Amino acid sequence: MTTGTSPFEQGKLAFKHNHPMSSCDFPVGSGVREEWMRGWTEARNASPVGDGQETQAGNSHPGMMGDGTEEQNLNQKGDPSARISEKDVNAAFGKH
Repeated sequence: MTTGTSPFEQGKLAFKHNHPMSSCDFPVGSGVREEWMRGWTEARNASPVGDGQETQAGNSHPGMMGDGTEEQNLNQKGDPSARISEKDVNAAFGKH
């Protein structure tokens, strides 16, 4: 995402335009990627929760769950009730 702005500003713009954090094109481990991530995170933290301004698909930030983690980029809202609990994990792996 080259716009002539700093990586930090690019990250902020990415969040504001509903791009998930995984859309960062900078190389993993680079300083510019860290700056981009910092900008994206700052924009997310500054974004009002439940402000009623949602996209046509009904998602304020498609591909993002309410806690800021990515769903699977399927433009679907996360469903906290569908998450696997620690009890489910322990039952599946025989831990009690």
